[in-house]
Amino acid sequence: MQHDSRNARKYVAEFVGTFVLVFIGAGACIAHHIYPDDITHAGVALAFGGVVMCMVYGLGHISGAHINPAVTVALMVVGRFPRHEAIPYLLAQCGGAFLATTAHLVTFGNGMAGAAQFGATFPIAITLSGAFLLEAVLTFILMLVIMAVATDERVPRGIGGLAIGAAVCVDCLAAGKCCGASMNPARSLAPAVFAGGAPLDYLWLYIAAPVLGAMAAAYLYEKIRT
Repeated sequence: MQHDSRNARKYVAEFVGTFVLVFIGAGACIAHHIYPDDITHAGVALAFGGVVMCMVYGLGHISGAHINPAVTVALMVVGRFPRHEAIPYLLAQCGGAFLATTAHLVTFGNGMAGAAQFGATFPIAITLSGAFLLEAVLTFILMLVIMAVATDERVPRGIGGLAIGAAVCVDCLAAGKCCGASMNPARSLAPAVFAGGAPLDYLWLYIAAPVLGAMAAAYLYEKIRT
């Protein structure tokens, strides 16, 4: 019974953490669309990096603060996360993301949120293969940092949130204007479903590329770990 309660707390933490990530991050994208001179591209990158940092520090001790299906899958395939917990984590993450996008619909209204495509991700002035490669590489960088700070006891304790948040921020700064810099299938899924059109057409890219990039980084770190 105690084990079930502990697992439930993990799932709730993943639900809440992903809700906050999408509510703040995609919300910053919507605000950027409405007020482009005030909420700049750098501001959106800081919002994403900052909220990930906050969630790692706020919820990491409860669930690990994956708040990202690609991270959960990558940790699972290298044996650093229990397989039986993967599906509940993925469902909690996607559920939190959908609640956040629903909240955007309520707060901004369909007019403003719809015009901003709910902060959805899709290739911008870049080829499909280029966007796929970018998303895979960006997620590879993020996951490499996660593997170091979350699974290697030689890394000083307490820096995980800062390092992971910084990785998200620099990835967004580098490529957010090209591909959206999602690095997170749940973050892309909910806005795409609400927006429809191009974001939904390209959703497969924002599921496959982050998962492949995250798995590659996890496998590499396991190989170079000494």
